[in-house]
Amino acid sequence: MGFEIVWSKKAIQTFGDRITYLEKNWTEKEIFNFTSRVNEYLNSLKDQPLMFRKSAKLKHTHIGVIIKQVSIIYRVKPRGVKIELIAFIDNRQNPKKQNF
Repeated sequence: MGFEIVWSKKAIQTFGDRITYLEKNWTEKEIFNFTSRVNEYLNSLKDQPLMFRKSAKLKHTHIGVIIKQVSIIYRVKPRGVKIELIAFIDNRQNPKKQNF
């Protein structure tokens, strides 16, 4: 049995920001590839939530690279068997400017 994935408001917003960027600067093919990669990533995460790097700052929080430009931050809630997606971050952006 896999973990349930729950999207935070920030995760929804930052995912939308990534899609908007792709719509403005890339083609439908790249949007499809990105969303497919996110779906693959989330399906893997359901079965193996601890397989990605732990955050040094936040407890029970992990960071995984979806593509080299975008990572996801998520929190594992073991008691509720849930994974909370916190945010999708642009790896090219200054980490101090990313508030999550």
